[in-house]
Amino acid sequence: MKKPLLWALSFLITLFFALFQRMTGPTYPVKGHASPGPDEQVSYRLPRSCTIAGADCVIKIRSAAPLQGFLLWKRYKTSDAPVKLGLDYKDGLLSGALPDQPPAGKLEYRVFLKTAGGDLELSKTPVVTRFKGAVPVFVLIPHIALMFLFMLFSVRIFLSAAFGLEPVKHSIPANVAFLVVGGFIFGPLMQYFAFGQAWTGFPFGYDLTDNKTLIMLVFWLIALWANVKGRAVRFWVIAAFVVTAAVYFVPHSMFGSELDYQKGAVVTGK
Repeated sequence: MKKPLLWALSFLITLFFALFQRMTGPTYPVKGHASPGPDEQVSYRLPRSCTIAGADCVIKIRSAAPLQGFLLWKRYKTSDAPVKLGLDYKDGLLSGALPDQPPAGKLEYRVFLKTAGGDLELSKTPVVTRFKGAVPVFVLIPHIALMFLFMLFSVRIFLSAAFGLEPVKHSIPANVAFLVVGGFIFGPLMQYFAFGQAWTGFPFGYDLTDNKTLIMLVFWLIALWANVKGRAVRFWVIAAFVVTAAVYFVPHSMFGSELDYQKGAVVTGK
């Protein structure tokens, strides 16, 4: 099998994992369509991740015909009474912005359209959105790029090891470097800017993203050790990739940082 073909296949598999992580996590917006009338159809976007003082926490409902609607919101996991907020229609868009919360704060909200038959709720269950601080591009871009390269090299190394196509000796140290720098330097920096805490995984907390990164590092370090010693390299490379693939099949940002409004503190593992 030719090297360009291996790289192309590795890229496609990596792209699949990246899209899966993006679209299955609890921060991916709720999107859909609804019919407020017999000849009407609207599309909507309900955010589940909001940047403080940003423009991404706006409920958007697109409709060619004028609409009226409102939303009910409350702080997540509190006994607060829901607050009603009216939505405004302008230029084919019915919209309204949720109020900012502290980093890791969450709001639970429901969106309704006013129709001739009564109020139509867009989502089957209340939507929960989490607020975060703005992450600088000089942190965000290297983190994303390095973690993409880590998965790309992981797939490429696995294909070589699985089919015995070519030695993988020099790729493993590079892959570990991608993971260390992307996941343990830029990753904590991202979390610090977003939620005010750099590391909330073991042994300090139960943040699933941090702990997944730690598990991957353990297995790739074993693969690196096996590669240096020349012992069972193929077995440990395949094992490291299997663990990596399993980790990437867990949606991103699950059980992440969350503000406990009662305690006034950020907790993890929620």
